[in-house]
Amino acid sequence: MHINKNYGYTPDQTYVMLNDAETRFTALSDSSDAAYWVDFRLDAPIEDSYIMIPGCAYNGNRFQTVMRNYPPMYTEEEMGVDVPVRMTCVPALAPEGDSFMDVTTGDMALPCVCVLRKSKKQAFMLFFEQGQHGLNHGVTLEQTGDELLIRLRAPAKRRLVYRWFNGYPSQREVPSADTPLNVTKGDETIITHHVFTFECEDIPALFRAFFEKRSLLYSAGAHANLPFSHFFKLAEAEHNETHFNEKEGYYAMQPIGSRGDIPFAQWQAGWVGGGMISLPLLCEGDELTRERVVQSLHFIARWQSKAGWYYGIVGNGKVYHDCFSNYEGKYNMLMVRKHADLTYFVFRHIEAMRCLGMEVPEDILQSAIMAAQALKGVWEKYGQIGQFVNAETGEILVGGSTAGAITPASLCAAAKITGDKRFLETAQQIGAYFEETSLRVGYSTGGPGEILAAPDSESCAGLVEGFTALWEADGSERWLECAREAAHMLSSWVVGYDYDFPPESRFTKMGIHSAGSVWASVQNKHAGPGMCTAGGGALLKLYRATGDPLYLELMNRIGHFIPQTASYPERPMFTMQGPPLRPSEICERVNLSDWEGAHCVGDAITGNSVWPTAALALTWLETPGVYVDADKELICVSDHVNAWLEDGKVIIENPTSIPATVKVMIETGEDRKRPLGLIWQDRFIRICVEPGETVRVE
Repeated sequence: MHINKNYGYTPDQTYVMLNDAETRFTALSDSSDAAYWVDFRLDAPIEDSYIMIPGCAYNGNRFQTVMRNYPPMYTEEEMGVDVPVRMTCVPALAPEGDSFMDVTTGDMALPCVCVLRKSKKQAFMLFFEQGQHGLNHGVTLEQTGDELLIRLRAPAKRRLVYRWFNGYPSQREVPSADTPLNVTKGDETIITHHVFTFECEDIPALFRAFFEKRSLLYSAGAHANLPFSHFFKLAEAEHNETHFNEKEGYYAMQPIGSRGDIPFAQWQAGWVGGGMISLPLLCEGDELTRERVVQSLHFIARWQSKAGWYYGIVGNGKVYHDCFSNYEGKYNMLMVRKHADLTYFVFRHIEAMRCLGMEVPEDILQSAIMAAQALKGVWEKYGQIGQFVNAETGEILVGGSTAGAITPASLCAAAKITGDKRFLETAQQIGAYFEETSLRVGYSTGGPGEILAAPDSESCAGLVEGFTALWEADGSERWLECAREAAHMLSSWVVGYDYDFPPESRFTKMGIHSAGSVWASVQNKHAGPGMCTAGGGALLKLYRATGDPLYLELMNRIGHFIPQTASYPERPMFTMQGPPLRPSEICERVNLSDWEGAHCVGDAITGNSVWPTAALALTWLETPGVYVDADKELICVSDHVNAWLEDGKVIIENPTSIPATVKVMIETGEDRKRPLGLIWQDRFIRICVEPGETVRVE
């Protein structure tokens, strides 16, 4: 791969020193609008190149774009089984012809650009820093013929700026969006550029290299403020006090009556937590909570079509459809991801009830089996899972995408609970489909319901869960390798360093570190607290299978971040809407990007989002607060405590002002050979540590 490196600057009076790792510009005179840049030019023909910017661009975002108001939905003309990848007008390179995209380091999960020249099997990776002088760097990709220009500019100066203009995710000229750089004589501006070029077999190999290098090149701080166990107590109390619908018998998404009882706030299957947060409530809750979880499962079984599909939205005793009111009642639209999520979790509830010695009601078991059969049936008919189906018939309305990425896990769970191997056979076939349509092409799409089919992190997390479940089910090295490849791709969505928020921002004042937050999608340019919606169990399983500590590190970063943004009495979380969030509530926004305006960077701008609370509850359920591999003398601390190894003992210190019950998991290589399965609470030792106390564990 031919690479040409150059630099430029204004004003003219500038002294330049450069080496392989950085270019240093020194101003020889004052300037009120200084600019410095470093260019890399690569031979990268469109049809032969794959481009990735973490959390920002996958395959250069060379997909079909449509102008659509938020929340976007497909037009009737765009529906069909075999459809192209469509997304809103986000920063992107064109599928063909010359084009450019301007972004800033605030628009990406990690300051990095990766390029793979596919036919030559050569990779180029460029890592850099957030910015200089309190201003983000700009990053330009510009395709001209077969040449790709990558420009790092200090400071950013975008020709087109991405915002929601009049409700439309799109780009416009906004000359005032980027602050000019004032320099005085003698000021230095440094643009770092760590470049790696190497032989690279394919796109999964590119992501593997990225996964390894991100950990080596970037570090992050971590602090403790809210132990997992105390958060769960708050969440359980809050759900029983304000979320339980006594009349219908289920845990509502939002506090009853808090949003005028709109349908979205009442019940949504899967995705944002419906039927998901109830699993940790079942496993860790008290007797009342468990009774209510079982009632919720009966509710789920009642709101299922005769074809076996769980309805996506239920409110005020009525079914609503996943169409944002565009086609209400016309197509019975259901987002496949919602159904697949809920199917997997209902089976996990059944396994948990068995582990707890509880009787499994027949209607709940039969409901889960019907749901699995619906997934099996749509695969057998279409050879794919689709993105949206008709809930009454199972007909695919919008095909393609990776929305149903968790489906293999759903069917593996069905096979385990029922003993019917046909579910596993279908799961294997679907796994092979996602291997080819996602891992091999370097993007997963359509996980959230309101991004059309833009690349996103949620579908990627579903792939990790699905492939890990397949590996546990049949022990095939193929699925283990697929799970690893999916985790490497997922790592590109996880913020890998501590972003410098504006000094006056809420996150700076509260001491919130961004590393471990998870980018949402290339459309919704914010990171969030956790994976929507999952704990860290699949990453734990990957470490246990491979012994690679980078999977533990990824699990740790994601889980440890979330409590920083949770509201609790000792430290209420406020948002730009005014009043504090209730205990255990969390806002989904971790804004690094200025996509919602510069004033929103480093702030919680909306009210309570239900899914981060579910994600943290699942983290408490699945992720050991302290994990120890005794053979390797390795320790991983995800909970908000300090822990280390000393003379063959685990030392746990609670630096917070809140009592902690820490789940400790100590294993040997022999222990790691036993799969965890659907529920693994019996593998944890629970250690109580008072504020300021230090406990020694044999």
